[in-house]
Amino acid sequence: MEKKKGKTKKVISFALIGIIMTGMVTLGLLTKNGKIERVAFAEETNTEASLGSLDELMEGLSDYPELYRAAFEEDGIDPEENIFIIPGMDATLTLHHEHEEEEICTTMTPQGLAVNKDYLFISAYCQTKEHNSVIYVLDKENGSFIKEIVLDGIPHAGGLAYDNNHELLWVSSEKGDTAQVITLSLKDIEAYDFTDSAEPITYTDSIELPEIKRASTITVHGDDLYVAHFDDEETSVMHRYLISTTANDKGEEVHALDTGKSTEEASPDDVDKIGKEIQGLAFYQEKLMLSRSSGRKHDSTLLSFDRLKENEDFTDKNANTEITMPSYMEQVVVDGKHLYILFESGAYAYRDHGNPSIDRVLRVEVDTLFAE
Repeated sequence: MEKKKGKTKKVISFALIGIIMTGMVTLGLLTKNGKIERVAFAEETNTEASLGSLDELMEGLSDYPELYRAAFEEDGIDPEENIFIIPGMDATLTLHHEHEEEEICTTMTPQGLAVNKDYLFISAYCQTKEHNSVIYVLDKENGSFIKEIVLDGIPHAGGLAYDNNHELLWVSSEKGDTAQVITLSLKDIEAYDFTDSAEPITYTDSIELPEIKRASTITVHGDDLYVAHFDDEETSVMHRYLISTTANDKGEEVHALDTGKSTEEASPDDVDKIGKEIQGLAFYQEKLMLSRSSGRKHDSTLLSFDRLKENEDFTDKNANTEITMPSYMEQVVVDGKHLYILFESGAYAYRDHGNPSIDRVLRVEVDTLFAE
Protein backbone atom coordinates (compact mmCIF):
# COMPACT_ATOMS: atom_id res chain seq x y z
CA MET A 1 0.00 0.00 0.00
CA GLU A 2 2.83 2.42 0.85
CA LYS A 3 4.55 1.67 -2.47
CA LYS A 4 1.38 2.54 -4.36
CA LYS A 5 1.11 5.85 -2.52
CA GLY A 6 4.74 6.61 -3.36
CA LYS A 7 4.15 5.93 -7.05
CA THR A 8 1.06 8.14 -7.00
CA LYS A 9 3.03 11.00 -5.45
CA LYS A 10 5.73 10.67 -8.12
CA VAL A 11 3.13 10.70 -10.90
CA ILE A 12 1.54 13.84 -9.43
CA SER A 13 4.95 15.50 -9.06
CA PHE A 14 5.87 14.79 -12.68
CA ALA A 15 2.49 16.08 -13.79
CA LEU A 16 2.96 19.31 -11.82
CA ILE A 17 6.43 19.76 -13.26
CA GLY A 18 4.99 19.25 -16.74
CA ILE A 19 2.27 21.81 -16.15
CA ILE A 20 4.75 24.33 -14.77
CA MET A 21 7.17 23.83 -17.66
CA THR A 22 4.36 24.14 -20.21
CA GLY A 23 3.20 27.32 -18.51
CA MET A 24 6.71 28.77 -18.55
CA VAL A 25 7.18 27.98 -22.24
CA THR A 26 3.77 29.50 -23.07
CA LEU A 27 4.58 32.58 -20.99
CA GLY A 28 7.92 32.93 -22.76
CA LEU A 29 6.33 32.66 -26.20
CA LEU A 30 3.61 35.18 -25.36
CA THR A 31 6.21 37.60 -24.01
CA LYS A 32 8.51 37.14 -27.00
CA ASN A 33 5.66 37.76 -29.44
CA GLY A 34 4.62 40.92 -27.63
CA LYS A 35 1.30 39.44 -26.47
CA ILE A 36 2.09 40.27 -22.85
CA GLU A 37 4.40 42.87 -21.36
CA ARG A 38 7.88 42.00 -20.17
CA VAL A 39 8.83 42.81 -16.60
CA ALA A 40 9.95 46.44 -16.60
CA PHE A 41 12.91 47.53 -14.49
CA ALA A 42 13.39 50.93 -16.14
CA GLU A 43 11.84 54.13 -14.82
CA GLU A 44 12.09 56.19 -18.00
CA THR A 45 12.17 55.87 -21.78
CA ASN A 46 15.34 54.19 -23.03
CA THR A 47 17.39 56.24 -25.49
CA GLU A 48 20.14 53.80 -26.41
CA ALA A 49 19.99 51.40 -29.35
CA SER A 50 17.99 48.28 -28.55
CA LEU A 51 19.68 46.04 -31.12
CA GLY A 52 23.20 45.75 -32.55
CA SER A 53 25.93 48.20 -33.44
CA LEU A 54 26.12 50.39 -36.52
CA ASP A 55 28.63 47.96 -38.06
CA GLU A 56 26.16 45.10 -37.61
CA LEU A 57 23.40 47.16 -39.18
CA MET A 58 25.60 48.04 -42.14
CA GLU A 59 26.47 44.38 -42.61
CA GLY A 60 22.78 43.44 -42.58
CA LEU A 61 21.90 46.14 -45.10
CA SER A 62 24.66 45.10 -47.51
CA ASP A 63 22.08 42.79 -49.11
CA TYR A 64 20.11 45.88 -50.19
CA PRO A 65 22.58 47.72 -52.46
CA GLU A 66 20.44 50.77 -53.36
CA LEU A 67 19.61 51.47 -49.71
CA TYR A 68 23.16 50.77 -48.53
CA ARG A 69 24.70 53.10 -51.11
CA ALA A 70 22.32 55.95 -50.32
CA ALA A 71 22.60 55.61 -46.52
CA PHE A 72 26.27 54.85 -46.03
CA GLU A 73 28.22 55.93 -49.11
CA GLU A 74 27.13 59.56 -49.44
CA ASP A 75 30.19 61.70 -50.23
CA GLY A 76 31.50 63.65 -47.26
CA ILE A 77 28.89 62.26 -44.85
CA ASP A 78 29.70 60.06 -41.86
CA PRO A 79 27.26 57.08 -41.89
CA GLU A 80 26.26 57.91 -38.30
CA GLU A 81 24.81 61.19 -39.54
CA ASN A 82 22.21 59.27 -41.56
CA ILE A 83 20.82 57.18 -38.71
CA PHE A 84 18.54 58.12 -35.81
CA ILE A 85 18.08 55.68 -32.92
CA ILE A 86 14.40 54.95 -32.24
CA PRO A 87 13.91 55.43 -28.47
CA GLY A 88 11.58 53.44 -26.27
CA MET A 89 11.93 50.04 -27.91
CA ASP A 90 12.85 48.46 -24.56
CA ALA A 91 11.03 50.83 -22.23
CA THR A 92 8.68 53.79 -22.75
CA LEU A 93 7.25 55.99 -20.02
CA THR A 94 3.53 56.43 -20.69
CA LEU A 95 0.12 55.84 -19.08
CA HIS A 96 -1.65 52.58 -18.36
CA HIS A 97 -4.69 52.76 -20.60
CA GLU A 98 -7.22 51.64 -17.97
CA HIS A 99 -5.65 52.79 -14.68
CA GLU A 100 -4.46 56.10 -16.18
CA GLU A 101 -1.32 55.95 -14.06
CA GLU A 102 2.30 56.37 -15.12
CA GLU A 103 3.78 53.08 -16.22
CA ILE A 104 6.58 51.64 -18.34
CA CYS A 105 5.54 49.92 -21.57
CA THR A 106 7.91 47.29 -23.03
CA THR A 107 6.04 46.54 -26.27
CA MET A 108 5.90 49.87 -28.10
CA THR A 109 5.84 49.43 -31.89
CA PRO A 110 6.91 52.34 -34.16
CA GLN A 111 4.50 53.31 -36.95
CA GLY A 112 4.48 56.93 -38.12
CA LEU A 113 7.22 59.39 -39.02
CA ALA A 114 7.38 63.15 -39.63
CA VAL A 115 10.01 65.87 -39.65
CA ASN A 116 10.15 69.65 -39.53
CA LYS A 117 13.12 72.02 -39.42
CA ASP A 118 13.92 71.19 -35.79
CA TYR A 119 12.42 67.84 -34.87
CA LEU A 120 11.91 64.26 -35.92
CA PHE A 121 8.62 62.71 -34.72
CA ILE A 122 8.00 58.95 -34.40
CA SER A 123 4.65 57.52 -33.32
CA ALA A 124 4.25 54.15 -31.61
CA TYR A 125 1.45 52.02 -30.21
CA CYS A 126 1.45 49.42 -27.42
CA GLN A 127 1.36 45.90 -28.84
CA THR A 128 -0.58 44.59 -25.82
CA LYS A 129 -2.99 47.58 -25.88
CA GLU A 130 -2.36 48.10 -22.18
CA HIS A 131 -0.71 51.50 -22.57
CA ASN A 132 -1.42 54.81 -24.27
CA SER A 133 0.19 55.41 -27.64
CA VAL A 134 3.04 57.91 -27.82
CA ILE A 135 5.04 60.16 -30.13
CA TYR A 136 8.78 60.36 -29.55
CA VAL A 137 10.32 63.77 -30.24
CA LEU A 138 13.97 63.78 -31.36
CA ASP A 139 16.38 66.59 -32.16
CA LYS A 140 16.69 66.56 -35.94
CA GLU A 141 20.25 67.90 -35.84
CA ASN A 142 21.86 65.25 -33.63
CA GLY A 143 19.14 62.62 -33.13
CA SER A 144 19.02 63.01 -29.35
CA PHE A 145 15.79 62.13 -27.55
CA ILE A 146 13.91 65.16 -26.24
CA LYS A 147 10.66 63.72 -24.82
CA GLU A 148 7.64 61.56 -25.40
CA ILE A 149 4.18 62.92 -26.18
CA VAL A 150 1.51 60.70 -24.63
CA LEU A 151 -1.65 60.49 -26.74
CA ASP A 152 -5.19 60.09 -25.47
CA GLY A 153 -6.03 56.36 -25.61
CA ILE A 154 -4.56 53.61 -27.80
CA PRO A 155 -4.78 54.77 -31.44
CA HIS A 156 -2.65 52.78 -33.89
CA ALA A 157 -1.14 56.12 -34.97
CA GLY A 158 -0.06 54.58 -38.27
CA GLY A 159 0.73 57.91 -39.91
CA LEU A 160 2.23 61.28 -39.02
CA ALA A 161 2.54 64.38 -41.19
CA TYR A 162 3.94 67.80 -40.37
CA ASP A 163 2.10 70.79 -41.83
CA ASN A 164 4.59 73.66 -42.20
CA ASN A 165 1.90 76.11 -43.36
CA HIS A 166 -0.04 75.83 -40.12
CA GLU A 167 2.68 74.49 -37.75
CA LEU A 168 0.63 71.40 -37.00
CA LEU A 169 1.44 67.73 -36.57
CA TRP A 170 -1.30 65.59 -38.13
CA VAL A 171 -1.82 62.12 -36.61
CA SER A 172 -3.93 59.30 -38.04
CA SER A 173 -6.38 57.89 -35.52
CA GLU A 174 -9.84 56.41 -35.18
CA LYS A 175 -13.05 57.14 -33.30
CA GLY A 176 -14.81 53.83 -32.78
CA ASP A 177 -15.12 52.33 -36.25
CA THR A 178 -14.66 55.68 -38.02
CA ALA A 179 -11.35 56.88 -39.44
CA GLN A 180 -10.09 60.09 -37.92
CA VAL A 181 -7.19 62.51 -37.97
CA ILE A 182 -6.12 64.64 -35.03
CA THR A 183 -3.79 67.62 -34.87
CA LEU A 184 -1.25 68.84 -32.34
CA SER A 185 0.04 72.38 -32.56
CA LEU A 186 3.80 72.86 -32.51
CA LYS A 187 3.34 75.35 -29.67
CA ASP A 188 1.56 72.72 -27.56
CA ILE A 189 4.13 70.03 -28.44
CA GLU A 190 7.01 72.23 -27.32
CA ALA A 191 5.24 73.21 -24.08
CA TYR A 192 4.14 69.66 -23.19
CA ASP A 193 5.97 67.83 -20.40
CA PHE A 194 4.56 64.44 -19.41
CA THR A 195 6.86 64.18 -16.40
CA ASP A 196 5.18 67.32 -15.05
CA SER A 197 1.53 66.57 -15.81
CA ALA A 198 1.27 62.76 -16.15
CA GLU A 199 -1.63 63.46 -18.55
CA PRO A 200 -2.14 63.03 -22.31
CA ILE A 201 -1.59 66.01 -24.54
CA THR A 202 -4.67 68.01 -25.53
CA TYR A 203 -5.56 67.74 -29.22
CA THR A 204 -5.87 70.94 -31.23
CA ASP A 205 -8.52 69.53 -33.59
CA SER A 206 -10.06 66.16 -34.43
CA ILE A 207 -11.78 65.41 -37.74
CA GLU A 208 -13.68 62.28 -38.74
CA LEU A 209 -13.20 60.76 -42.21
CA PRO A 210 -16.30 58.60 -42.77
CA GLU A 211 -15.60 57.86 -46.45
CA ILE A 212 -12.37 55.90 -45.92
CA LYS A 213 -12.25 52.62 -44.04
CA ARG A 214 -9.15 53.47 -42.02
CA ALA A 215 -6.61 56.29 -41.88
CA SER A 216 -3.61 53.97 -42.09
CA THR A 217 -1.00 56.49 -43.20
CA ILE A 218 -0.90 60.17 -44.13
CA THR A 219 1.28 62.90 -45.61
CA VAL A 220 1.01 66.63 -46.24
CA HIS A 221 1.94 68.00 -49.66
CA GLY A 222 1.43 71.70 -50.31
CA ASP A 223 -1.98 72.67 -48.95
CA ASP A 224 -3.32 69.10 -49.05
CA LEU A 225 -3.52 66.20 -46.63
CA TYR A 226 -3.32 62.75 -48.25
CA VAL A 227 -4.77 59.80 -46.36
CA ALA A 228 -4.30 56.18 -47.46
CA HIS A 229 -5.92 52.95 -46.32
CA PHE A 230 -3.81 49.80 -45.85
CA ASP A 231 -5.41 46.70 -47.37
CA ASP A 232 -3.53 43.40 -47.35
CA GLU A 233 -5.77 41.62 -49.87
CA GLU A 234 -6.78 44.07 -52.61
CA THR A 235 -5.93 47.42 -54.10
CA SER A 236 -6.83 50.36 -51.90
CA VAL A 237 -7.38 54.13 -52.02
CA MET A 238 -5.65 57.40 -51.25
CA HIS A 239 -7.86 60.39 -50.41
CA ARG A 240 -6.86 64.04 -50.83
CA TYR A 241 -8.26 66.80 -48.58
CA LEU A 242 -7.65 70.53 -48.81
CA ILE A 243 -6.40 71.92 -45.49
CA SER A 244 -8.00 75.20 -44.51
CA THR A 245 -8.50 77.41 -41.48
CA THR A 246 -12.03 78.33 -40.49
CA ALA A 247 -14.21 79.00 -37.46
CA ASN A 248 -16.40 76.53 -35.58
CA ASP A 249 -19.86 77.14 -34.15
CA LYS A 250 -18.32 78.85 -31.12
CA GLY A 251 -16.37 81.26 -33.30
CA GLU A 252 -13.06 79.57 -32.46
CA GLU A 253 -10.41 79.20 -35.17
CA VAL A 254 -10.00 75.56 -36.16
CA HIS A 255 -8.39 73.59 -38.96
CA ALA A 256 -10.69 71.86 -41.42
CA LEU A 257 -10.34 69.46 -44.34
CA ASP A 258 -13.57 70.08 -46.20
CA THR A 259 -15.28 73.38 -45.54
CA GLY A 260 -18.29 72.22 -47.56
CA LYS A 261 -19.30 70.09 -44.58
CA SER A 262 -18.75 70.61 -40.85
CA THR A 263 -15.42 71.31 -39.19
CA GLU A 264 -15.66 67.94 -37.44
CA GLU A 265 -16.15 65.73 -40.52
CA ALA A 266 -14.60 65.71 -43.98
CA SER A 267 -15.13 64.31 -47.46
CA PRO A 268 -12.24 63.94 -49.93
CA ASP A 269 -11.63 66.35 -52.78
CA ASP A 270 -10.07 63.55 -54.80
CA VAL A 271 -9.71 59.74 -54.63
CA ASP A 272 -6.83 57.80 -56.23
CA LYS A 273 -6.28 54.06 -56.51
CA ILE A 274 -3.17 52.56 -54.86
CA GLY A 275 -1.84 49.02 -54.48
CA LYS A 276 -2.27 46.71 -51.53
CA GLU A 277 -0.16 46.66 -48.34
CA ILE A 278 0.81 50.35 -48.49
CA GLN A 279 2.34 51.59 -45.22
CA GLY A 280 3.55 55.05 -46.19
CA LEU A 281 3.42 57.73 -48.89
CA ALA A 282 5.58 60.74 -49.71
CA PHE A 283 5.96 63.27 -52.52
CA TYR A 284 9.28 64.38 -53.99
CA GLN A 285 9.12 67.01 -56.71
CA GLU A 286 6.80 65.31 -59.25
CA LYS A 287 7.21 61.81 -57.83
CA LEU A 288 4.89 59.90 -55.53
CA MET A 289 6.59 57.23 -53.40
CA LEU A 290 4.69 54.42 -51.70
CA SER A 291 6.19 52.05 -49.14
CA ARG A 292 4.90 48.48 -49.05
CA SER A 293 5.39 45.91 -46.31
CA SER A 294 3.80 42.49 -45.91
CA GLY A 295 5.26 40.89 -42.81
CA ARG A 296 8.39 38.95 -42.00
CA LYS A 297 8.36 36.46 -44.89
CA HIS A 298 8.75 39.06 -47.62
CA ASP A 299 11.03 41.99 -48.39
CA SER A 300 9.44 45.42 -48.38
CA THR A 301 9.21 47.52 -51.54
CA LEU A 302 9.54 51.24 -52.24
CA LEU A 303 7.58 52.18 -55.36
CA SER A 304 8.00 55.42 -57.32
CA PHE A 305 5.45 56.96 -59.70
CA ASP A 306 5.62 59.88 -62.09
CA ARG A 307 2.66 62.05 -61.10
CA LEU A 308 2.67 63.94 -64.41
CA LYS A 309 2.02 60.81 -66.43
CA GLU A 310 -0.27 58.85 -64.12
CA ASN A 311 -3.76 59.89 -63.20
CA GLU A 312 -5.76 58.38 -60.33
CA ASP A 313 -4.08 54.97 -60.62
CA PHE A 314 -0.95 54.43 -58.55
CA THR A 315 -0.97 50.65 -58.61
CA ASP A 316 2.02 48.45 -59.40
CA LYS A 317 1.46 48.36 -63.16
CA ASN A 318 2.14 52.11 -63.35
CA ALA A 319 5.22 52.21 -61.10
CA ASN A 320 8.35 53.68 -62.67
CA THR A 321 10.76 52.16 -60.16
CA GLU A 322 10.64 49.47 -57.49
CA ILE A 323 13.41 49.21 -54.90
CA THR A 324 13.70 46.17 -52.62
CA MET A 325 13.91 47.03 -48.92
CA PRO A 326 14.19 45.07 -45.65
CA SER A 327 10.97 43.68 -44.17
CA TYR A 328 8.72 45.66 -41.84
CA MET A 329 9.20 49.04 -43.57
CA GLU A 330 6.63 51.54 -42.31
CA GLN A 331 6.31 55.23 -43.10
CA VAL A 332 8.60 57.27 -45.35
CA VAL A 333 8.84 61.08 -45.35
CA VAL A 334 10.59 63.59 -47.61
CA ASP A 335 12.46 66.58 -46.23
CA GLY A 336 14.27 68.62 -48.87
CA LYS A 337 16.54 66.27 -50.81
CA HIS A 338 16.32 63.54 -48.18
CA LEU A 339 14.02 60.59 -47.59
CA TYR A 340 13.61 59.36 -44.01
CA ILE A 341 12.65 55.68 -43.66
CA LEU A 342 11.11 53.99 -40.60
CA PHE A 343 10.95 50.25 -39.82
CA GLU A 344 8.96 48.53 -37.07
CA SER A 345 11.33 45.55 -36.78
CA GLY A 346 13.08 47.15 -33.80
CA ALA A 347 9.96 46.49 -31.71
CA TYR A 348 10.33 43.59 -29.29
CA ALA A 349 7.58 41.56 -30.96
CA TYR A 350 9.29 41.67 -34.37
CA ARG A 351 13.01 41.99 -33.72
CA ASP A 352 13.73 38.28 -34.19
CA HIS A 353 12.03 38.25 -37.59
CA GLY A 354 13.47 41.20 -39.54
CA ASN A 355 15.94 40.75 -42.38
CA PRO A 356 17.71 42.54 -40.71
CA SER A 357 15.81 44.03 -37.77
CA ILE A 358 16.31 47.80 -37.69
CA ASP A 359 15.97 50.05 -34.65
CA ARG A 360 17.04 53.23 -36.44
CA VAL A 361 15.41 55.69 -38.80
CA LEU A 362 17.50 55.84 -41.97
CA ARG A 363 18.06 59.05 -43.93
CA VAL A 364 19.06 58.89 -47.60
CA GLU A 365 19.33 61.24 -50.56
CA VAL A 366 16.37 60.59 -52.83
CA ASP A 367 18.31 61.07 -56.06
CA THR A 368 21.06 58.72 -54.87
CA LEU A 369 18.55 56.07 -53.85
CA PHE A 370 16.90 56.12 -57.28
CA ALA A 371 20.12 56.56 -59.29
CA GLU A 372 20.58 54.09 -62.15
